[in-house]
This record gives sequence, structure tokens and C-alpha cells, in this order.
Amino acid sequence: MAAPALTTSAYVLHNLGLAVGFGGSLFGQAALNPSVKLIADKQERAKLVNAAWNGYNIINLLGLGTTAITWLIGRSRINGRAISADAHKLVIAKDILLGATLVSGLVNVFTGGFLAKRSMKDGVPMDSGFKAAPEAPQDVKRATSLVNGLGLFSIISMAGLIGVSTWLDNTAQKSVRWNIFARFLP
Repeated sequence: MAAPALTTSAYVLHNLGLAVGFGGSLFGQAALNPSVKLIADKQERAKLVNAAWNGYNIINLLGLGTTAITWLIGRSRINGRAISADAHKLVIAKDILLGATLVSGLVNVFTGGFLAKRSMKDGVPMDSGFKAAPEAPQDVKRATSLVNGLGLFSIISMAGLIGVSTWLDNTAQKSVRWNIFARFLP
């Protein structure tokens, strides 16, 4: 029997959204943020790092938004109980991790927007993509700390989301009830 086209397409979009969010955020934290120290001018560092992150934020929002929409549509059709009690617990865990990822991502978008405007308008000195320079205004230091803390939190919650999704998929594949139900998916 062929895989249901609509369900498979949604599954692919769901996973691509997770890949975009996780991969881009990990790259930014592990490579971009530390590398801007190679730029001698502290204000140019801020301009570069904020322009890069704000450009990526749109892609990240689209990716995670696609993940959320596909999950919510699928979640409205089945809550995991049709698979097993363990699967239902995994569905709840995925709900929590997805919510945490979305909230931290949205806060980062708005806070990052504030930092980008400040860096382009006023010039903000940065020691690295992680840390405002000692001479930076206090609100910029706080916003930078918030963005970086939530960025790390977001990577961890997305990693958990990917892990729970994989565990849930494997649990579903072993379920006779799920395999019968899945035959009727579009």
C-alpha cells in the first residue's frame, strides 16, 4: 500500500521546519556568534551579528511555524491514545517542547529586533555575538544576555523535540492499532 500523500507531505514539512530551526540556531550559536570577534570594530560586529540573526529569524519563524501548524493539524486528528499510553505521554511531551520552542523563539525575534535597531541606529559595541562590550548601554547588555540564554534554551528544546518526535514515530510504527488507523489517513 502506498504512503498517504497528504500525510507524508505534512510529515516532510514538519521535519524540515525542525531541521531549519535547529540547524540554523546551532550554526549561529556555535559559529557565527564567536566568529564576529574577527572584526576589529566593535560596532561593526554588532551590525553584522544582528543583521545575520534578523535575516535568519524570518526563515526560522517560517520553519518552526510550519512545524507547529503541521503538528497541530495532525494533533487534532489523533492524541496518541490510539497508539498506546506511552505514545500519549510522548504527545504531551512534544506539545510542551513545541510550546517552549515557539515562545522562546518569539521572544528572541522581538528582542533581536530591538538589538538590530539599536545597532543600526545608535551603534552598539559588542565583544562577540554573545556579549555586549562593557561600554554598551545597560538595556543592550540585558537584551543580549536574554537573546543568548533563550537561544541556548531554544536549541535544547528543539533537540528534545526532535528526540521526542523520533521516539513517537518509532512507537507508532510498532503499534498495530496505529498501522490500521494510518491506512485511512489522507
